[in-house]
Amino acid sequence: MDAGGGSARTVFCLLLAVACLGLAACGETGPDGASDEDRQAIEAVLTDYLPKLGAAYAKGDFDSLASGAVPKEIETVRRRVYELEMAESRTLRPTLKSFEIERIDVWRYSNAAVTTLEVWDIQSLASGTEQLLATATDRYRVRYQFKRRDEGWMVIDRRIEYQFES
Repeated sequence: MDAGGGSARTVFCLLLAVACLGLAACGETGPDGASDEDRQAIEAVLTDYLPKLGAAYAKGDFDSLASGAVPKEIETVRRRVYELEMAESRTLRPTLKSFEIERIDVWRYSNAAVTTLEVWDIQSLASGTEQLLATATDRYRVRYQFKRRDEGWMVIDRRIEYQFES
């Protein structure tokens, strides 16, 4: 083998190493392990989904949730709204004031656990009336499970972990 071939191979290896470093930089992750791309996509889903969740509670508009949640999660919301109306004889009108993503953990490319801090203004009304029973501004720590599907990230579960004192 001649000396020129060896140096060409060395240059090729260096270029390959630089390219790999460049690719690694493109897929950088935040302190919680989520890539910037995943973080932005999940934040976009929540930005769209959370006001629709409020509308589902207030107006029974469950169909709009399909853009951000799987059918099983939509059915969970539907059951909770029904329980409030039937068992507790009240309707909630929640309005999202703000949310902040506290942490995102992505594993096996297609799964994510997301923790948010959410602030909601909530009106509680007697079911079937406009009689206001209570109003409050509530702060919650909420845990989501997301699944990456062909159409993007989808909510598969939402659980309130903690309600802060108002």
